[in-house]
Amino acid sequence: MAPIRVSILGTGLSLQAFHFPLIDALPDKYILHSVMERTDRGKARAVCGPDTKVVNTIDQVVNDPDVDLAALEAGKNGELTTPGRPLTPVMVEKPVTPTVKEAEELAALAKSKNLVFCAYQNRRWDADFLTLKDLLKSGKLGPIHEMTSRFDRYRPLPPGHKSSSWKETPGQHNEGIYNLGSHVIDQALNLFGVPEKVWCRNYDERGVGLDECFEMELLYPPQPGATGPLAVHLGANMLNSVPVQLRYLVKGLKGSFLKNGLDPQEPFLRAGKKVRDEGFGIESEDAWGTVSTVPSKNGWYPAIYENVYDAITSKDPSKLVVQPEQAIWTMKIIELGNKSSKEGRVIDVKAEADKL
Repeated sequence: MAPIRVSILGTGLSLQAFHFPLIDALPDKYILHSVMERTDRGKARAVCGPDTKVVNTIDQVVNDPDVDLAALEAGKNGELTTPGRPLTPVMVEKPVTPTVKEAEELAALAKSKNLVFCAYQNRRWDADFLTLKDLLKSGKLGPIHEMTSRFDRYRPLPPGHKSSSWKETPGQHNEGIYNLGSHVIDQALNLFGVPEKVWCRNYDERGVGLDECFEMELLYPPQPGATGPLAVHLGANMLNSVPVQLRYLVKGLKGSFLKNGLDPQEPFLRAGKKVRDEGFGIESEDAWGTVSTVPSKNGWYPAIYENVYDAITSKDPSKLVVQPEQAIWTMKIIELGNKSSKEGRVIDVKAEADKL
């Protein structure tokens, strides 16, 4: 089969560090058709090459019969439903849409057309997360009773700082729980499923005007073989000044897993290197997690595009690793977390999820 022709909507960090490098690494499966840059400032060509086709509107993408897949940098709904034209399979940036309702509508639309619709949850292929999944599957830790998963940073604001990034600009769904939160929530749901209860606190730590930080606890019944419940602690903080940032701490009956530092794939690609360059996805030994010492598996972000390719070419959306229903549950936990933070109480997931 000929490579799938992809259009990428937007020229932000995801173009440079994620979508283009990943499809570029899979030339037998994908080819870049175009990039949507609302105002052509040359960024798309600077990242993707001087001959890159640049379009300025989403209509130029959805009305182009040569586009097989749209990789979106922001969740959009009705704009992809141009009357009279077959819908295009889409890869949508995490978490997926601003609200649960929109996510459900988009998933239902894709299902009704038997189309592939995938949320870009690339961090399921982080080196440390792949390592943790294998470790849990092996049973070496025994029944798990507590897990901490964090994305902390140390970014104090200089005097006179003025926000320039959307991540520091108050607006629709820019809060940290939607940003980094969507990753750690998705990973927790992937490991343990839907929790029984949710507690959350969203807060503005640096005074930027929006809740860029959060602390969340997901409460589960006892895991098989455990005598007590499972508590999963998730969080993101912008002023964590400890020299080594905690990524995972997983406690089991037979042992614990401690992992510091972040997966190396994003900084590797941000530096302008390519997926096929030596060292991509490989963590240095000093970053390995410890039970005694656990070598990290190699991370491989292109796997999400390989998986989408298989789903598209087989015309079988059930092959997707990141299922729309999983993306919807991530959104539900985010919204229930917001509700918990606003009301200052623990939320019963079963009782409240259907009301969203």
